[in-house]
Amino acid sequence: MRKLKLSVAALLIAGMSFAQTTEPTQCTATTKKNVQCKNVVKDGDLCYLHNPNYVKKTNTKSVVCSGTTKAGNNCKNKTKNSNGYCHLHTTKKD
Repeated sequence: MRKLKLSVAALLIAGMSFAQTTEPTQCTATTKKNVQCKNVVKDGDLCYLHNPNYVKKTNTKSVVCSGTTKAGNNCKNKTKNSNGYCHLHTTKKD
Protein backbone atom coordinates (compact mmCIF):
# COMPACT_ATOMS: atom_id res chain seq x y z
CA MET A 1 0.00 0.00 0.00
CA ARG A 2 2.84 2.35 0.81
CA LYS A 3 4.49 1.68 -2.57
CA LEU A 4 1.24 2.60 -4.28
CA LYS A 5 1.07 5.91 -2.41
CA LEU A 6 4.67 6.71 -3.27
CA SER A 7 4.20 5.90 -6.94
CA VAL A 8 1.03 8.03 -7.12
CA ALA A 9 2.87 10.93 -5.45
CA ALA A 10 5.77 10.56 -7.88
CA LEU A 11 3.40 10.63 -10.85
CA LEU A 12 1.69 13.76 -9.55
CA ILE A 13 5.00 15.54 -9.07
CA ALA A 14 6.17 14.52 -12.54
CA GLY A 15 2.90 15.71 -14.06
CA MET A 16 3.24 19.11 -12.41
CA SER A 17 6.73 19.64 -13.82
CA PHE A 18 5.39 19.25 -17.37
CA ALA A 19 2.50 21.65 -16.72
CA GLN A 20 4.73 24.73 -16.46
CA THR A 21 4.05 25.80 -20.05
CA THR A 22 1.59 28.61 -20.50
CA GLU A 23 -1.83 27.60 -21.74
CA PRO A 24 -3.45 29.49 -24.62
CA THR A 25 -5.93 32.10 -23.46
CA GLN A 26 -8.76 34.02 -25.07
CA CYS A 27 -8.13 37.46 -26.60
CA THR A 28 -9.12 40.27 -24.23
CA ALA A 29 -10.23 42.74 -26.94
CA THR A 30 -13.83 43.38 -27.94
CA THR A 31 -15.31 43.17 -31.44
CA LYS A 32 -17.36 45.84 -33.24
CA LYS A 33 -20.51 44.31 -31.71
CA ASN A 34 -19.10 44.80 -28.16
CA VAL A 35 -18.55 41.05 -27.68
CA GLN A 36 -15.29 39.58 -26.42
CA CYS A 37 -13.07 38.26 -29.22
CA LYS A 38 -13.05 34.47 -29.40
CA ASN A 39 -9.57 34.06 -30.92
CA VAL A 40 -7.00 32.08 -28.91
CA VAL A 41 -3.76 33.79 -27.90
CA LYS A 42 -0.49 31.99 -27.10
CA ASP A 43 1.57 35.02 -26.05
CA GLY A 44 0.24 38.27 -24.60
CA ASP A 45 -3.35 39.45 -24.30
CA LEU A 46 -4.33 40.34 -27.88
CA CYS A 47 -4.77 38.20 -30.99
CA TYR A 48 -3.28 39.04 -34.39
CA LEU A 49 -6.41 41.00 -35.39
CA HIS A 50 -6.33 43.33 -32.38
CA ASN A 51 -2.58 43.59 -31.77
CA PRO A 52 -1.29 46.85 -33.33
CA ASN A 53 2.30 45.51 -33.33
CA TYR A 54 1.48 42.36 -35.34
CA VAL A 55 3.51 42.02 -38.55
CA LYS A 56 2.17 39.67 -41.20
CA LYS A 57 4.71 37.25 -42.63
CA THR A 58 5.69 37.98 -46.20
CA ASN A 59 4.37 35.41 -48.63
CA THR A 60 7.20 34.16 -50.85
CA LYS A 61 6.21 32.68 -54.16
CA SER A 62 7.29 29.12 -54.87
CA VAL A 63 9.22 28.39 -58.05
CA VAL A 64 10.39 25.24 -59.81
CA CYS A 65 13.89 24.11 -58.81
CA SER A 66 16.72 25.13 -61.14
CA GLY A 67 18.67 21.92 -60.53
CA THR A 68 19.01 18.87 -62.76
CA THR A 69 18.50 15.20 -61.97
CA LYS A 70 21.06 12.42 -62.41
CA ALA A 71 19.38 11.57 -65.71
CA GLY A 72 19.99 15.13 -66.92
CA ASN A 73 16.35 16.23 -66.79
CA ASN A 74 15.16 19.40 -65.06
CA CYS A 75 14.14 18.97 -61.42
CA LYS A 76 10.38 19.27 -60.88
CA ASN A 77 10.43 20.07 -57.15
CA LYS A 78 8.94 23.36 -55.95
CA THR A 79 10.96 25.65 -53.67
CA LYS A 80 10.55 28.90 -51.76
CA ASN A 81 14.29 29.10 -51.17
CA SER A 82 15.83 32.40 -52.34
CA ASN A 83 18.58 30.63 -54.30
CA GLY A 84 16.05 28.84 -56.55
CA TYR A 85 17.08 25.30 -55.61
CA CYS A 86 15.03 22.68 -53.74
CA HIS A 87 16.21 20.85 -50.61
CA LEU A 88 17.87 18.16 -52.72
CA HIS A 89 19.97 20.54 -54.83
CA THR A 90 20.92 23.12 -52.20
CA THR A 91 24.52 22.65 -51.13
CA LYS A 92 24.85 22.03 -47.41
CA LYS A 93 27.08 24.40 -45.44
CA ASP A 94 28.92 22.73 -42.54
